[in-house]
Formats: sequence, C-alpha cells, structure tokens
Amino acid sequence: MQTKSINRIHYQNEGYLFIIPIMFFFCTFCVYPIIFNFYHSFFEWNGMSRNKTFIGFENYTFLLKDPIMLKVLRNFVVFFLGTVFPQAFFGITIAYIINRKIIGGTFFRIILYMPSILTLSIVGTIFSRMLETNIGIINVTLRALGLNFLALQWLARPAEALFSLIMVNVWTWTGFSMLLYCVNMTTVPEELYEAATIDGASSFQQFFRLTFPLLKNTHLSLILLGSISVLKTFDLPYVLTRGGPNHATEFFSTYIYLLSFGFFEQGLSSALVVILFFLALTLAVIQLRMYGVLGQKGE
Repeated sequence: MQTKSINRIHYQNEGYLFIIPIMFFFCTFCVYPIIFNFYHSFFEWNGMSRNKTFIGFENYTFLLKDPIMLKVLRNFVVFFLGTVFPQAFFGITIAYIINRKIIGGTFFRIILYMPSILTLSIVGTIFSRMLETNIGIINVTLRALGLNFLALQWLARPAEALFSLIMVNVWTWTGFSMLLYCVNMTTVPEELYEAATIDGASSFQQFFRLTFPLLKNTHLSLILLGSISVLKTFDLPYVLTRGGPNHATEFFSTYIYLLSFGFFEQGLSSALVVILFFLALTLAVIQLRMYGVLGQKGE
C-alpha cells in the first residue's frame, strides 16, 4: 500500500511538468507586462533612460484631469454603442433570413463572413482610399450621381471621422455576429416552431417570442466580446485617422501608443495601461456574472 501511495504521488508530481511550458509563456507575456506597467505607472520615465523619478499617483491624477482622456472615454462609449448593437442587429437579421433555407445560403454565409478574417490594417488601408475626400470612390460616385451634398470629408472632420470608423467596424464584424447567430439558431428545436405554427403564430411573432429570447446567451456573448474588442481597438483608428482629427477618434490603445512613442511618456502610458486593465477586468466580471445568472435561469 505504501508503494502504491508513493507511485501515485510520483505521477501527480509528474503532471506538473506538463504545465510548466504554458505557465512560463503565461507569466512572460501576461503576468510580467502587467507587473511592469503597474510598477512604472508610479514613475516619471521616458522609456529609454535609466533614470526614473518616483512621483506616486501623479500620473493617475494627470489622466483624470486630462481633456484628451475625456475624449477617449466618450469615443469608447460612442464606438461601443455604435458598433456592437448594429452588428448584432444586422447579424441576427441576416442569420434568420439565411437559416430559412434560402437558395445560396451557404454562399452568402461565406461572403458575409470573409471581412471578419481579413487583417484590420488591410481593411483600414482599403477604406482610407475609398473615403478620401477628393478622389475616393465613395465621394466620386456620390458626385457622379449628383449627390454632392453627401460627399463629405469623411476622415478630416471629427464627427464624420468617428462615424466612418463605426461604419467600417460594423462592415467588418457583422459577418462574425451573423455566423454566431446562425450556429446557435440551429440549436433551437424545430418542434417549437412547428408548435408555434400550429398555434397560429406568424413568422414575426415566432422570431420575437421564440428565437430572440432563446438566443439571450448569444446576445450576452457578443456584448462581452464587443466591449473587450472596443477597449483594445487599435488597427482601424490608427490606419484611418491616427486618432485625429484633434483626438476625435482617439481610443485607449492609440492614446497609449501616442504617449509611449510620440511623447515618450512611458510612466504616463503605463498608468493608462493599468486603468485600461482594471476597466476591462471590471466589464468582464460584470458581464460574466450576468451571463451566469441568465444562463442558470435559462436552464
């Protein structure tokens, strides 16, 4: 018996060897950067010099009073509301139509999902050419149709620039929402639709009283993924507008980049990284708790 116990302990200890590689990468690329930024957020440092000046919470105080930070927070809220919910709306609408077994449904799924797998820097570069004020295909087409009043400076004026980012982001990720809804709609038993049809429910009533409520976990998943994605969005605003004009399209990631490599304020950017980390953590915890509660009610 003692020999068996020793062998069991030996095999259990061997199991830890298999998780050492992944724990090494996790600590190197996840834990260490968090600790690094948290530590340097209390210093005034340009990111290159060995000299660092401890200034306590001054970096955080500065960011709380920084007018650009107010724009960043406003852009986050507007971008979140302007992308996540339209993507979900278009996604569920298209998924419902495709799942009604229309001709070429598989082809449309592939075409609509393709933008989601494209590199965002490529998408941004393409749309920067299309949205160019003078020779961009969008304005050229509008002028050719006699709609000169709609030929705007899409990337040169604050309101239009943010709207353009929202438009491009919705175009890019609607296919992902559509695919997620398509997959989860197939889990709804056909017997429920048959029973609803027998009871005289129209397609409109079946959608809002049957399909939509049963997809509540999908809705929450898209909101969670969307909020985290908006928090760390960088490619599109950087390629299209560089955060301008006048910080009208500045986001957390682009402002961190500007502080780090534009102004060489590594301590300040580290403080912003810490704020971003705790904001993302808070949103994730809140939404996962909501997901858990609603998931239990749905069981």
